[in-house]
Amino acid sequence: MRLTKLVLTLLLLGLAGQAACQEDDYGEDDFGGGGGYGEEEEEEDPPPAPAGDGAARELSSVADLEAFMDDNDASVVGAFLEKEMPDPAAVMPEDWDEDEDGTWEAPVVTNPELAAFNSIASSLYNYRFAFSAAPDVLAKLKSKTGGLYLYRSPKFLSAEHGDKPRERFPSTKLSESAVRNWLNSKAQPLVGLYSSSTKERYSGATLVVFFNLDFAKNAKGVSYVLKRARKAAAKLKGKLAVAVASSTDLSYELGDYGLPTDKPNTILMGISAGGQYYAPADGAAAFSGDTMSEFARAFLAGELTPYEKPEPEPAAGGGDEDLSDSDDDYGGGDEDDEYKDEA
Repeated sequence: MRLTKLVLTLLLLGLAGQAACQEDDYGEDDFGGGGGYGEEEEEEDPPPAPAGDGAARELSSVADLEAFMDDNDASVVGAFLEKEMPDPAAVMPEDWDEDEDGTWEAPVVTNPELAAFNSIASSLYNYRFAFSAAPDVLAKLKSKTGGLYLYRSPKFLSAEHGDKPRERFPSTKLSESAVRNWLNSKAQPLVGLYSSSTKERYSGATLVVFFNLDFAKNAKGVSYVLKRARKAAAKLKGKLAVAVASSTDLSYELGDYGLPTDKPNTILMGISAGGQYYAPADGAAAFSGDTMSEFARAFLAGELTPYEKPEPEPAAGGGDEDLSDSDDDYGGGDEDDEYKDEA
């Protein structure tokens, strides 16, 4: 009996010691919370979704409209006479009795045209969409019956070179494929913005001018480049598209053309065509209307060779490692031999 009590006592002491070790393993050093996982942080509400991410913004006033259109990219605006309406497909039940049930009214639903517009906006996320049913906004749009409108960016618009500020979708029926094709063919002005969200609109060969594209801090530089780019683009229309890009925002693409990535204040040029990239033969030539025109001429004449990125050099100390003599690193060697002899 005494032996049994002694055994039980030893077992209890062993369990208590094991529990103490576990508490030490999860102490403050590991989690900084005295053995726990700390207090849970409250999740913050996500910021509102910006325009251009697939969410159409509602414009409640003319000020909202003007602010929305003051952007580097095109603006797509849907005008609707009403946001909600009686369901046009609803039918009064056959057993409806107006004496007992009252006057029948169709249930109110979202305007089907607005629903179709929102569905398209959620799919074409590389465009900026907004809509309005406010009478003053529709009056500003000069839209009496509603419709879908495209406004090109006022910052790149050039009426002198034939750019129209606005286009209207030619049909009252909206479909994703028709709207996409319409936008891709109409959104960009003669010389527009080339960016991560707009470059898919340039399906053919495109001459891109990379520079410090900052309207606020480099207004004169932007004006200088746009004037010369438009002059060249007017002569190249139908042969070669022309666009401008921020050398900072698209610095990761400069290497594709073989252009330097460490000169954000230098005006650089490149041509993208069919997955191949070209740089001027004289890459050191300063940008001007003449050098731009000569670059375009050389490309169209087939005188340029596409840039090919060099193969990356192997990392220092790379290659296959010989692991046959690695016993010493893992405690092998003589001790292992002694163990084998004993075995």
